[in-house]
Amino acid sequence: MSRGVEVGEHPLDLLQRIGTMGAIQATASLSALAGKPVVNSYAKVKILPLEEVPGLFGDPEEIIVGVIFEVSGDVRGQYIAAFLIQDALALIAALTGTECSLDEEFGEMEMSALAEVGNILASSYLGAIETTTGLALSPSPPAVAVDMAAGILTTAVLPMHEAGSEILLIEVRFGGPDRELTGRMILLPTVESLPRLLRAVKSAALNG
Repeated sequence: MSRGVEVGEHPLDLLQRIGTMGAIQATASLSALAGKPVVNSYAKVKILPLEEVPGLFGDPEEIIVGVIFEVSGDVRGQYIAAFLIQDALALIAALTGTECSLDEEFGEMEMSALAEVGNILASSYLGAIETTTGLALSPSPPAVAVDMAAGILTTAVLPMHEAGSEILLIEVRFGGPDRELTGRMILLPTVESLPRLLRAVKSAALNG
């Protein structure tokens, strides 16, 4: 597996700033939703080959939660907010006050909480791209999936994109006094949309 392209090497350092902007907005919104402080301790942006998507969590059989959006507008594609199942359970507990077990299926309240987290993350990160580049990106209503990483990331994503495509990966860590959670925000532009996005980011960097 290749190590991916760090944003600093890609020459589009503004992508890292976009990731940080999104993290700041997301933590403010999550804090308001949870009713207690949520902090962001890490936000790293990479551009990776599409083929690396199924292995983003290491073991392809790892159970994860994915909140999936279709993205339309000037950039089209998919946006996925993905968490390990243990971190998803911690999110649910923080937002609803209800403890869940790995042995229990998520009910309507739990799925709704995860969808709301996904909405916050999608609006924060896509909004940061819009603010910086002037491009319009509109997410669809979310679909929440709980499955093995390979099941979500391969079945839902790879068939809709061509070999050789690239993704924008934002790895973030959120936390409070008791625990830190890691999420992976994945933007998969269509083959036509990625060059448009990168040109807009580069233009914003040159004009900034």
